[in-house]
Amino acid sequence: MTTNFSATVKSAQEGIELLDASQVKAALDSDPNTLILDVRDEGDLNLTGIIEGTENVSMGTLYFKADHEMPAEYQAPCLADKDRPIITTCTLGLVASIAAKTLKDYGFNNVKILEGGNVAWKEAGLPLKEV
Repeated sequence: MTTNFSATVKSAQEGIELLDASQVKAALDSDPNTLILDVRDEGDLNLTGIIEGTENVSMGTLYFKADHEMPAEYQAPCLADKDRPIITTCTLGLVASIAAKTLKDYGFNNVKILEGGNVAWKEAGLPLKEV
């Protein structure tokens, strides 16, 4: 049983691959179908900016937007294919870890996490787009 946020994040990361920024960049370059899923609330996207091509589905809505049993109008179109490569991100990669576990629990087959989130992306010298 997890007892706090840090423990929840650590537990969520079990069995899910953590990628550094250069590995994410390589994944994007090798497969343009790869989805970068930023799970921050829309108002928080401006904290760092976003990776070009990112789709935003906030963690609070991911639970139903990723659920294929919900009516179509409640689902996020970017999450229609459970086999699509997905890399979750947020500011520091912590909430992204919980989102990745949620997706895995929902049957998504190819989910990874940007370790360190968009801050790590920026620190690696990679560009972020202003929102």
